[in-house]
Amino acid sequence: MAHLATPIENIKSHYTVVVIGSGYGGGIAASRMARAGQQVCVLERGKEFQPGEYPNTEAKSLPEFQVDFPNRRVGSATGLYDLRVNEDINVFVGCGLGGTSLVNANVSLRAEPRVFEDRRWPQELRNDLYPSGRLEAGYDHAEEMLKPTAYPRDFPVLRKLQALEKWADYLGRPFYRPPINVTFKDGVNHVGVQQQACKLCGDCVSGCNYAAKNTVLMNYLPDAKNHGAEIYTEASVQRIQRSNGRWLVHYQLLDKGREKFDAPTMFVSADVVILCAGTLGSTEILLRSKAAGLTLSDKLGHSFTGNGDVLGFGYNNDVKINGTGFGRRSPKGRDPVGPCITGIIDARRRPQLNKGMVIEEGSIPGGFSTFLPEGLAAAALLVGKDTDRGLVDWIKESFRKLVSLVRRSRHGAVGNTQIYLVMTHDDGQGRMYLRDNRLRIDWPGVGTQPIFKRANEQLEEATRALGGTYVRNPMSTRFTGHDLTTVHPLGGCVTAEEAQEGVVNHKGQVFSGSQGTAVHDGLYVSDGSVIPRSLGVNPLLTISALAERCCALLAEDHGWQISYQLPSEPSAPAEPLRPGILFTEAMEGYISTTVTDDYERASHQGERDDSPFEFILTIISDDLNRMLEDENHRARMVGNVVAPALSATPLTVTEGEFNLFVSDPDRENARRMRYRMKLTSEEGRAYYFDGSKEIHDDPGFDVWKDTTTLFITVHDGDGLDSPVVGKGILKIEIDDFRRQMTTLQVTNADGLRQSLQAKARFGRFFAGVLWETYKGF
Repeated sequence: MAHLATPIENIKSHYTVVVIGSGYGGGIAASRMARAGQQVCVLERGKEFQPGEYPNTEAKSLPEFQVDFPNRRVGSATGLYDLRVNEDINVFVGCGLGGTSLVNANVSLRAEPRVFEDRRWPQELRNDLYPSGRLEAGYDHAEEMLKPTAYPRDFPVLRKLQALEKWADYLGRPFYRPPINVTFKDGVNHVGVQQQACKLCGDCVSGCNYAAKNTVLMNYLPDAKNHGAEIYTEASVQRIQRSNGRWLVHYQLLDKGREKFDAPTMFVSADVVILCAGTLGSTEILLRSKAAGLTLSDKLGHSFTGNGDVLGFGYNNDVKINGTGFGRRSPKGRDPVGPCITGIIDARRRPQLNKGMVIEEGSIPGGFSTFLPEGLAAAALLVGKDTDRGLVDWIKESFRKLVSLVRRSRHGAVGNTQIYLVMTHDDGQGRMYLRDNRLRIDWPGVGTQPIFKRANEQLEEATRALGGTYVRNPMSTRFTGHDLTTVHPLGGCVTAEEAQEGVVNHKGQVFSGSQGTAVHDGLYVSDGSVIPRSLGVNPLLTISALAERCCALLAEDHGWQISYQLPSEPSAPAEPLRPGILFTEAMEGYISTTVTDDYERASHQGERDDSPFEFILTIISDDLNRMLEDENHRARMVGNVVAPALSATPLTVTEGEFNLFVSDPDRENARRMRYRMKLTSEEGRAYYFDGSKEIHDDPGFDVWKDTTTLFITVHDGDGLDSPVVGKGILKIEIDDFRRQMTTLQVTNADGLRQSLQAKARFGRFFAGVLWETYKGF
């Protein structure tokens, strides 16, 4: 499959639509706005993973965990598995291109119609439901793109599915195979992506390595790319600002070394911003924006719900379950696990809506399974409840425990363990807020709500039917204060009729104050954060339907037409990725806007006038071989400039071009390093920067001076033909040079060996030019 992300150095200064996030809400917004003919930019904080690149062992999985504890963060900010630990409820979400769709169980069920009768939904939305309203159309469009289907009857029998059905029959509960976003045949899909039939490996929630799971990476996002959207990864949006009739989206580049220089945020401007960073991300971004002065509803952060999630384990049952994925092992010829969730006990249609629930079986990825034998055995001893008794049963259970300890997770007690996920209805009274500029969740006593006791009683019944030991989620017991864990966070930017009750209106438009119905022009939220209550079922399809509805209304209000015609195809074959190189450089000095005809005099005047100029630039080549072999040795640049003489706030660099060691037309045996880039201020004013390092051999040792001194000219406009507004000189400080050396990295390398070879080649070229220019130093 072709990569979808565009190299960040290609980002423009302005777009019609900027979409923040790339999960269900973001993927849909990108697809629909691009189909409406708009210039679309997608910003995603995570990395792009392709099938075959997801972790399938503990050694590969651990580096992909990022954990946000109350007092510290651990792990990479772009780690795929994002766990937020709070005092009352923990949240697990995905971080990558495709959002949580990469790591969910892909169950696509519509919410029960009674959910939308709740008066917390705006009246306009309640009037737009069934049988032919925009919400139903949204469900239809989402199903057309996600292609949900039930686990086929002609596929291999799954033991975990049989076990759930056995319990349903035992109690006479309604059971069926739910539609799941999984492909069960090979072929090119409706947006031109080659997919494979599900291999039944059970590793859905660590990331599908077989291109069988219909994440938004397989449909909405490539469809957006097919229609011209630009997708940028590892760009973490911090806040949104209104300036001169435009929206400014401030973001940090991640994993580029810029954090070592404490670089300021960059920004991109837009006419329309659609915030789709998920329940946690969208709320956090708006909370930061509010703290920076954006007027918003006081209900921001309120009405958080975990969608009534309950996780439990039927441990060491008397029947084989096969609920552990294969990880790095080939699934060929093995007893299948199947997709993560394939069966459901649907008990939603109770007289009281909030007492309904669904119970689904699941699987644990092989890459997470190493410590399951010891962990589940310990949890069963501490908090488990054995549902059957007797000496013979005890002997059998003990033997199965021993088998698991010896043969590991796919055998013995763990091999006979059923994983359950319940969704029901909590009170939705959690609150999100910022502490030390980080999102926290407060929800005292949530785990003691009666509905969770009933859910655990149901799971204990299910385990009794299979003869096992029921183990509640170890994070949700009396030993941990009844903390909960959810994989379905909702709320925080909830929809309502007025700002006194919520954050956005029924269209997803953000209220512009604490009261009334006035909205910010061109600012939308479209993800799970707008949902004002628990759904009691897997939320992905309802999130998608609401996002489809939001896009349809947005386009209608702007006079845009969305084409829903399928199939779509890539406009051109994607080029293969090649090893590239990047590093981040900081330089500082002085600029004068009064002396513009001589670098030295301008620099001295700038210093006397206290007119500093500094930049932090990330220099990127996505093809190292081409860069070194081309006579212009071209790379691209992004970053910031801080120059109070030009702007009171940092300027953002776009359209940057860097030339490494090009021939100097004015001197024999001399080279230049050249920097050219567009600078944009928050007010929208454009400047053009032209700088050169002069590499030539003068008497004495001048290698350091030449390679660390940059002569700069700034033009008042967006090109070299614009009037000169300033000149100056920048230099690299020794401490900044040390930091710069630590930022050098090879991109798109196929393993450590290729990375080392690329670094060595770059180093040989760099040193070779200097050796030749300075005659062996």
